[in-house]
Amino acid sequence: MDQELWKGLRETYRPQQIETLFVAESPSTGQRFFYLGNSQLFRFTYQAFLRVFDKQIGQTPQEFFLWFQQHGFFLDNLACESIGYLKESDRQHARIRWIPSLADRLAQYRPHSIIVVMKSLEHAVTQAILYAGITPHVLVLPFPTRTYHNQQVYMEGLSQFLTTLKV
Repeated sequence: MDQELWKGLRETYRPQQIETLFVAESPSTGQRFFYLGNSQLFRFTYQAFLRVFDKQIGQTPQEFFLWFQQHGFFLDNLACESIGYLKESDRQHARIRWIPSLADRLAQYRPHSIIVVMKSLEHAVTQAILYAGITPHVLVLPFPTRTYHNQQVYMEGLSQFLTTLKV
């Protein structure tokens, strides 16, 4: 899918005031995308929300995305184009290149909380937060893929965070 289509779909669900921003690395190069409801990130995020908020979040991806939006949640990426396919050294350079862009978006969004969805993104997101001049609560979680352990740590950490919110 084209990056402009990803961006348009994401913007469809952008809340006016972002309370909690999820920051993942970049859009997929394939047909999987959080806001299509067909990615691993969507699956485990939805499961964590379901644990905490039960059926109020809706039963279809579209119902969930509307609920997610109405309650100030939003997912954006460090990089606006796919970088996940790059070899690790190039990926690290790409992350660094995208820090100013994320900082500009963070300064605009001004979220109260940021959930960094991949431990290896922590440094880049922290730099973007500093450049943006904001002081959100930050939670860093592993990306919920590859191992059962990462999936469980992601869902448990996100569930615990969600229980602290007044939604």
